[in-house]
This record gives sequence, structure tokens and C-alpha cells, in this order.
Amino acid sequence: MSATTADRWIFALRTTIAALLAAYVAFLVNLPQASTSMITVVIVSQPLAGMALSKSLYRVTGTMIGAVVAVALTAGLNDQPEIFALAASAWIGLCVAASTYLRDAPASYGAMLSGYTVAIIAFPNVETPDAVFLAALDRASEILIGIVCATTLSQVFFPKSAADALRDATAAAVASAADWAADTLRGRGEPKAQRDRRLLITRVTKLDGLRIHASFDSAAVRLANRRIRLLHARIVGFLALLVSIHDRLDLLRADRPDHFERLKPLLDAAADTMAKGASPASRDETARRLRAAAPDVDAMRADRAMVLERTILLRVADIVELRDDLDVEAVTTAAESASQSGEPTLARYRDHTLALVSGLAAFAALAVTCAFWIETGWDAGSGALIMVAVMMSLFAQQDDPASSAIVFFVMTAAGTLLAAVYAFAILPHLEGFEELGLALAPFLLVTGYVMAIPRYALAALAFGLGAFTLIGLTNVMTPDFPTFANSAVSTLLGIGVAAVLLRVLRPIGAAWPIARLTAGVRSDLAKAFAGRSAPSRLAFESRMFDRVDGLMTRLDPGDPDQLALEQGALAGVRVGLNGLALRAIVRDLPPAVGAPVAQALAELARHFRRLARGDSSAPPFDKLDTALEAALAADLPPEHGADEAPVWISSLSTSLAQHPRMFGAATRERAA
Repeated sequence: MSATTADRWIFALRTTIAALLAAYVAFLVNLPQASTSMITVVIVSQPLAGMALSKSLYRVTGTMIGAVVAVALTAGLNDQPEIFALAASAWIGLCVAASTYLRDAPASYGAMLSGYTVAIIAFPNVETPDAVFLAALDRASEILIGIVCATTLSQVFFPKSAADALRDATAAAVASAADWAADTLRGRGEPKAQRDRRLLITRVTKLDGLRIHASFDSAAVRLANRRIRLLHARIVGFLALLVSIHDRLDLLRADRPDHFERLKPLLDAAADTMAKGASPASRDETARRLRAAAPDVDAMRADRAMVLERTILLRVADIVELRDDLDVEAVTTAAESASQSGEPTLARYRDHTLALVSGLAAFAALAVTCAFWIETGWDAGSGALIMVAVMMSLFAQQDDPASSAIVFFVMTAAGTLLAAVYAFAILPHLEGFEELGLALAPFLLVTGYVMAIPRYALAALAFGLGAFTLIGLTNVMTPDFPTFANSAVSTLLGIGVAAVLLRVLRPIGAAWPIARLTAGVRSDLAKAFAGRSAPSRLAFESRMFDRVDGLMTRLDPGDPDQLALEQGALAGVRVGLNGLALRAIVRDLPPAVGAPVAQALAELARHFRRLARGDSSAPPFDKLDTALEAALAADLPPEHGADEAPVWISSLSTSLAQHPRMFGAATRERAA
């Protein structure tokens, strides 16, 4: 049995035991719906112990908040059904918006639960307000039992540490970065570099979320928090440098192949230092040789193309020196200072527009469904409303949520058939919890195993939830086909209505997120050049790579136009970093240099703001040329790296000219 298969079976067995334990406890304390506890286990079970802990904490918080809001709405507005429907729909829409805004951080689960817990408690009890408090208490108790059982089993039954996963993921990211660096420096083929680049960016953008989960199950990770965050920041910086080097080497190879061949021995030596076993001494010596070979200011004045050579050699020296700092052992180091202030923190982009659209779509879908429920007086309509709320919450962040809702509908229908077999052919003949456990165990094991396969996780979850919802385990089972059929119809109708409304209200596909992410890249660049509220280097780098990762998951590298957009987004990282570097030293430059540099930065900020709005705009190459001329003509002070201003200005021109798809139509074929 392979390790992957073994992990899946362990997860399935752990989930099965936790679900049966939750049902037993729910029966023991005489809660009305043991199925709810089992469903909760299926939902909250996670492959990593720390992930289960972190998500459970926020799920508990969200459930408690949702229960309180449900009681308040039902008690205060039960005699005004229209206002109650609008208030409940508005609350759920607000929670969907908050969850979408927070994205996949653990806190997003709390926001999601705060929303559809209101639907689960309030809608079935709106006509019996006297019973809503007890119903909320029962439902919260059932959910908490499921969370406690799932979390406890994740800690004691073959626990898989999130800290170990974090260390492995960090090591994999470092190895991928080193491999890509070596391939880039040796000039190996673009298809492999493209695959390496995508894999590396995906790994790096997921590290900070994994660190958050790992901090819940590992004291060592909590104590080494600052070192881990610093390490992840260095990986992001390493990646940004690689993007710059990759583009510059392509340009040098195309325009001056003889110069590229002259630098090749140095580049090959730098590639050798990327290996894990390379000594610090060899890296220091290689970095020294690279910096010594960089053209000086006189050479750059005589031949502007030498600015490109200097840029390449200095950036390669930077990654050689940075390679020593990618120490994966920091993940397990427990020696930390007490103060955690001022730590490097990876930033993620937040899409306010998508959050607003998702929240409004959820509100509209629930309001429409509530209106139908009120007008028809359908007894089982609350079940349909609950499923609409759940569907709008679960799939709010997806590009095509309707497709996922359709998958959920199909698999819930399949689960309904299995539920009918259990409810009418199997369960009535059982006596005692032991027989019940034996009867349910095969179903739970198979569902848990398939859930552990990412490709089929959604289908397995829908199948399991559909079956358990309709089986409706209670201490006293009284099979009633009309009730079962009515519940099944309301559940499936709710999912179907949600799928239709998602198709109508959220028909955005991948094109809209691509446009939003592209506009976000340009907006971040405008902020980097504007200066008044410029982000820190790490915040800019990590947020940009997060956007790039979002683009890469949606763009087709086989389409030349989309590939050009992807490459431009990657180049945008270094464009912004060059802008931040110039912004930091512009006040230290002599007036004859500082004035044209400031004008170029201001014009670039306006240029990127126009692009972010969707307006056409050409890069201000004339301003950059003027700034470069002034910088090369002056004797710049070395303080704060001001003498590197020509390199940064030239790099800006080069990137803007190389990637017109992202940065606007270029007015020259090549920038110096």
C-alpha cells in the first residue's frame, strides 16, 4: 500500500470513528438529531491535526454567533415574516461577503458558519418562536459534539502534524526555487522553467496559511514563528529576484549573444551554488566574483547596454547570497524572542468587489426563495431555504459556482437513494448502537476515503451530507415515507434553485476574475510608485505573488495572449520593487537627479492608475530616459544604495518594453 493510499485510509477510519462517537454522545445526552453531529464530523474533518484545530475554533465561534443571531431574529420578527426574511437574508449575505473577503484564512469559516447557522436554526422555527431557544441550544450542542469528536480524533488517532507538513512544504518550495534558479542561470528550456515557476509560486503562496494551521498543533512552530515568517519572506524575495534575472537573461541572450557567452562561466558557477550541498564559502566567493565583474559607472556611461549587464550580475550575486539564508531548519527551531512585533508578514490580496457581488447574490437568492416560501406556505420550504443558504455560502468564492452546485445536486440525489435504503430497509431492523455502527461504517469509510482525494472531495461530501441529512438519526426511528419524500424534495429543490440563481446572479466565469486580478496588479503598482502610502517590500511582493498565483490558475499558457499576460504579471513584481527602491532614495539624490526621477515615478503612478481603470496608456519612456541620463551623468552617493539608481531606472524601462500586454503599448521595440 502506497503512503498516499495509507494516509487516505487512516483519514477515512479516523472520520468514521469520530462520526460514530459523535452519534453515540448525541444519543447519550438525548439530542434530537444525531445526524447533525455526524454531518459536522464529516464537514470539519481535516487531514492535518493543526488544520482541524484552527478550523474548529472558528467554526465553534461562528456557530455560537449564528445561534445568537437566529434566536434574536426569530424572537423579534416572527410576527413579521417579510421583515424576518429580509433580515435573515441580509445577515447571511453579509456573512457570505465577509467569508469571501477573508478568502481561505481560518477566519473565513467562522464567517460562513455565522451565516448559514442562522438558516439552519431560524427558518424551521420561525413559526414557533417559543421553541427557537431550545432548538438553537440543541443544534449548537449537536454541532459542538461533532467538532469536539473530530478534533479529538485528529489529535489522538494517527495524527498528521501540520508542523511536519509545513516543514516539508517549505523544503519543497526552497528546492523548487533552487532548481528554477539553476535552470535559469544555465539557460535551460522555457517550458520547464514555466512549469517550475508555476509550481513554485503555488507553493510559496500557500506557506503562510499552512503556518497558521501549524501554530495550533506545534509549540515549536509557535515559538519559532518569527523565524518561519522571515524564512518565508526570504523565499518570496528569492522568487522576485529570479523573475528579474530570467527576463534580463532572455533580453541579453537575444540582443547581445556574445556578451551572454562571456558571462556564461560566471552564471554556471552561480548555478552550481544553488545546490543544497554547496558551501557558504563557495557562495561568498562566487558572489564576490559576480560583483567584481559588474560594469562600473564609466562603462555604463560609455555603453548604455552595460546597465543591463550590471543589473544581471548584481541580481545573480543577490540570489547567491540569499541562498544561504533559506534554512529550512528554522521551521523546527524553538528559540525565539518574546516580542513578536514588527515581524515580516506575507500579505494576501482582498477582493472587495467579489465580496460585495457574492454577498448581494446570496441576499437576492435567499430573498427570492423566502418570497416563494411565504407566498406558497410550503411546510417543507425551510429545508429548501437552508440548502440555498449553504450553497450560496460554500461556493461564493468560485469562478463558476453554479457548476459546483450542479455537482452537489447530482451527488445529493445519489445520497438520497442510499438514505432511502438505510431509512426503510436497514435501520428498522437494527437494535442497539453496535448494530447501527456496523451498518453505517462501510458507508462512512468509503465516503471518508473518497473525500481524501482532492478531485472527488466535493462529490463525496455532497453524497455523504445528502445521505445523513435524510436518514435523520434519532433515538426513536419512525420511518415515514411522505415525510422523507417531502424532505428529499425540499433539499434537492433548494440545491437546484441555488444552482439556477447562481447561474443567473453570478455568470462571471474566469474572464471576470482575470480582469479583476490584472487590474489589481496594476493598482498595486500604482501604489508602489505613488509613495504616499507605499507598502513595505514584503507586503508588496507577497500580495503580488498571490495575485499572480490567482492568474496562473486561470490562464492558459498555450494561448500566446494569456501567456504574455502571465509573464507580464510576474515582471510586475520587479517593476514594483524597482519603483519602491527609487521612491526610498529619491530624497537622497542630488536635485539634478532627484527631480527627473520624482517626475518619472509620478508619471508611472498615473500610468498604472489609468491601466487599472481600463484606460489605454503608453509607458512614460521619455521621463525614464531623462531620469536615466541624469543618473548616469551624476556622481551618486552610495548611501542607501543611491548609486544603483541607474540600474533600477533601466530595469523599469526594460520590463515595461518587454511586456506591453501588462504594462501598456510600448513606444519602442527595446528599452536599454
